Amino acid sequence: MKNNQTLLKLVRIGSGLDSAISDTILPDSPNWQTLYPLALHQGVSAILLDAIGLLPSETRPPKPMLLQWIGLSTMMERMYVRHWERIGELADFYKQQGIRMLLLKGYGCSLCYPKPEHRPTGDIDVYLFGKKDEADALIEKELDIKVHREYHKHSTFNYGGVEVENHAKFIDDVSHKSNIRFEQILMSLLDKKECLPSPIDNVLLPSPTFNALFLLRHTGEHFASNEITLRHVLDVGTFLQKYHSQIDWALVFNVYKEERMLRFFNAIATICVEYLGIDAACFTSDDKQYSYQSDTALADRILSDIFEKKDVQPMTTAGIDTIGKKLKYAIGKSCRWWRNRWKYQLVYNENLVESFWWLARNRIK
Repeated sequence: MKNNQTLLKLVRIGSGLDSAISDTILPDSPNWQTLYPLALHQGVSAILLDAIGLLPSETRPPKPMLLQWIGLSTMMERMYVRHWERIGELADFYKQQGIRMLLLKGYGCSLCYPKPEHRPTGDIDVYLFGKKDEADALIEKELDIKVHREYHKHSTFNYGGVEVENHAKFIDDVSHKSNIRFEQILMSLLDKKECLPSPIDNVLLPSPTFNALFLLRHTGEHFASNEITLRHVLDVGTFLQKYHSQIDWALVFNVYKEERMLRFFNAIATICVEYLGIDAACFTSDDKQYSYQSDTALADRILSDIFEKKDVQPMTTAGIDTIGKKLKYAIGKSCRWWRNRWKYQLVYNENLVESFWWLARNRIK
């Protein structure tokens, strides 16, 4: 618990969300041996290094660990540049084929951070406005790159050492029936709300209203499936910090309420405000008609879950080759579902029995 609190304080300092270094919150001698792997797992190691640079020399990590930390952050920065280059190259290829590229999460989220290169990179997630199959065929024909189409939600291929996910859908309706309705809401917003330009040619970013729904839902899915980290919370918090004035809060709050996600939003906002130092106004409409309600008890429970060590299971049965193994996988998913049912009730607008049946039926296919 002490290490978790220290980590949160350092994230506030390193991300520029808290300019004051309080000795009552930050110990004189932080346990860096524990904090280093914890920060790495939570996706905030480079942000902590930024905080370390602001600490008194006597409280910093030992020199060998500090050098290791600097080396890791330097590697992250280089990976970020490579990631940016691959996005640009891929967008240019699609442009030549007359295909617009919408970028989800990842690079777009990083632009909301004080130092974008200190947000860890992952896959390149794209949506091509209904031209997914055409684009996949072009990738194989023109670039001679193998495209994998096993997963219903998106295809995947390796582009210059970076995994690309070409989305047919924004969220997974095989796992949860309520995602069918949520997907329809996102698709409708894509038509109604203008996408944002990005610094990269032919790369669009979702509208702020779209992302206010999509990023929270995405974070909720990771939360319900035991895969949430502090970085997911920061993605939501830093995004709302940057774009809160451009969001249609009436629409967003209506969806939150209809899809039973308002308590989850309140808890995530509470974490961002009370533990990460983000201004409460970022979770409130400019006219004050729509505002988050502080829920410290639920925020603390979610934070405890974020820091708890858990087993991670594959997203799908892709690669599982026998009925027996698929059955074992389905049983494991079902047992996890039962333990996590309190989480599902915060994220998905589903009856628990219906949710269990939908999950079990589709996972065993």
